[in-house]
Amino acid sequence: MKKWLSLFLFMSILLIGVIGCTLDNDESPADTDADTDQTEETEDETIEDESTDSSWSDIEEEGTLVVGTSGTYSPVTYFNDENELTGFDVELVREIADYLDLEVEFETMDFDGILPALRNGQIDLAVNDFAITEERLETFTFTDPYKFSYGSIIVREDDVDQFDDAYDLEDVPVALGSLTSNYARFSEYVGADGVAYDGGTEAILRDILNGNQDAYLNDRLVLAQIIEDFGDDNLVVADQVKYHPTTSAIPVLKGNDALAEQLSVAINALREDGTVAELSEEFLGADASEPIDSDDVVEFDF
Repeated sequence: MKKWLSLFLFMSILLIGVIGCTLDNDESPADTDADTDQTEETEDETIEDESTDSSWSDIEEEGTLVVGTSGTYSPVTYFNDENELTGFDVELVREIADYLDLEVEFETMDFDGILPALRNGQIDLAVNDFAITEERLETFTFTDPYKFSYGSIIVREDDVDQFDDAYDLEDVPVALGSLTSNYARFSEYVGADGVAYDGGTEAILRDILNGNQDAYLNDRLVLAQIIEDFGDDNLVVADQVKYHPTTSAIPVLKGNDALAEQLSVAINALREDGTVAELSEEFLGADASEPIDSDDVVEFDF
């Protein structure tokens, strides 16, 4: 009897073990299938995410580029005597649109509102001599560059010898086009006393002449054209003051890589055929389409 009882217990334990193994094996394929389905779903989502960048196809279908610019930053973007919007950046965008077989629609707004408008989707791209910066790259994608330059200053002709380099701007009252520009950040970095002006450069230049400001900070090519247009020999560009090399490009909303790529194709084609150089010489007085020799340009890490 004990022998049979022992045999019965042994067989029961063996049967339970087999059932347990069977259950484990049934669950494993289910788990594996779930993992596989999840992996395939993740891969599908990745592919879908990569294909959702319709930034170029939407514009190509619409046939129009909507561009934000200020219209108050001569010679980059301004209204001429016929009240027509023109300037280096404006005409370059028109050439880009023509190359891509698109129409172009300009929306003019305050400089400080251009990038917010781009961020909010009100415009497709922005042009206003925007330099590529680490901070802007957090929110926007930039095209390949089309302009290379650096900063300088306009001062009274009698004071030009007071400025040997950019460091001499410390504690100097200086005029700025905007408090959000790179030149405003630079003036703060070197300890200049910066004041922003809204609505053009004539008020800035007159305030320098009458002593309310001692310098105006901006791109050296822009400053040269401003001086020429203003026509007063008492103001000059302090050519010896060279700071902050800039690389200007067109920002689009971050993630709109397809649009940025198409714009870059057009920019590079227009650089190669000389169009960018011609427009630069027409509006800026010099060819700014090639990288500069920045050995004697003071760089600042900000």
